[in-house]
Amino acid sequence: MMILDSGLLFWATLYVTYCTKVCSTNNFDVLSLQCLIDTCYGKIFNVKSKNVVHECETEFGVFPVTDVIDIKNRKFLVKYDLSGNLLCQLCKKL
Repeated sequence: MMILDSGLLFWATLYVTYCTKVCSTNNFDVLSLQCLIDTCYGKIFNVKSKNVVHECETEFGVFPVTDVIDIKNRKFLVKYDLSGNLLCQLCKKL
């Protein structure tokens, strides 16, 4: 069961890290991903308390899904704003 849980955790983390750049996410998607990550950590460490799960995530450097998406969006907007691309400059003026 541990291999299955860590595999799910890997794919969920991969999705949050890379796929949210391409795919738009709504509140349901974000809550589902957070629930999946919380559940995997709970099963891996055999705990049921949400507080303990969040503490484990903090110790391993796993940020909440909403924070990860916000950080990625901010980085994209900064790169977009500083881009010298003519198309980006044109769209920025609209």
